Amino acid sequence: MTTSLRALQRWFAAVVVHPGTVEEAFADRAVQRLARRRAPTALLVPPANGDLATRCGVYNGGYLERLVEVMQGDFGGVQQALGEAAFRALVARYLQRHPSRHPNLNRLGRAFPAFVSAQRSLQKRAFVAELAQLELALTIAFDAPEFTPLAGAAIAAVPAERLGGIRLRANPSLQLLALRHPVDVWYQAWKDGKPAAVPRPQRSWLAVYRRDDRVWRQRLTQAEFTVLSALVAGRPLAEALAKAPATARVREWFAEWAQNGFFTALRRGPATKARRRERG
Repeated sequence: MTTSLRALQRWFAAVVVHPGTVEEAFADRAVQRLARRRAPTALLVPPANGDLATRCGVYNGGYLERLVEVMQGDFGGVQQALGEAAFRALVARYLQRHPSRHPNLNRLGRAFPAFVSAQRSLQKRAFVAELAQLELALTIAFDAPEFTPLAGAAIAAVPAERLGGIRLRANPSLQLLALRHPVDVWYQAWKDGKPAAVPRPQRSWLAVYRRDDRVWRQRLTQAEFTVLSALVAGRPLAEALAKAPATARVREWFAEWAQNGFFTALRRGPATKARRRERG
C-alpha cells in the first residue's frame, strides 16, 4: 500500500504539532487514521543510528516550544499573572484548539483572549482574559497597515455649517478597550519591574495605537471613550459630540487625538436640502 505525499505530510504534521510526546502522537487514534493505521516505520525510513521516535521528537518538541516562545513574547503579562508553568499549560491547550494556520505568527494569539475567558477553572480568569485582550491589542496595533495621520488643519478647513456632518476615518492601528479591571495600571507596573497583585474590579477605558513606529497606550475617561467610539464607528461629528457631557473639554480631546494620529481622513456628510436646491 503506497501513501501519497499529501497524506504523508498531513500525518507528519500531526505528529509534529501533537502536544504530547512522539510516542503519544504515534498512538493517537486521530494520527493513526491519517496513516491508515500503518506503523510509523512503514511511512518513514528509520535512521541508521537511533530510532524513529527520537528523530521525530526533535521536530515534535521543537515546534511546540517555538510557538510557546511566540506566545510568551506576545502575552508576557499573562505569564506573569499566572506563573510560567500554568501559562505554558494554558498555551498548550490553546494551541491544540487553535493551531497555527497563518505564516504571520503575529496572528497566532488572535483567539487567545476569548479562549482564556472560556477557561472556567482558571484562577483570576476575568482579569487575565482582559490582560490578554490588552496584549493582543498591542500586537494588532504593531502589525496594522501603514497610514498617514490626518492633519489637524484638515478639520479646521471645513466650513462651520458642514462641520457637524463630517465623518472621521480612524487609523487602522487604533483600538478601543472598555475593561472591568484597571488592567493598564497593572500592566505598567509590571513593565516598570514592580509587579502588583491582581487588582479588584474597577472599570477602565483605553486606546491602543501606533505612532512613529511605536505602540502606545492612552487611558481614557468614559466620556472620551464614548465619543471616540462613535467616531471610530463612522458616526457624524455632531452625533458623536452629542454624547459628551456639557462640561467636556472637547477641543482639548481633539487636539490630543489629532496629535496622536488617531484619524487618517475625513468624509464630508451629505449636503442639506437647502444647499441641494441651490445647486439644482
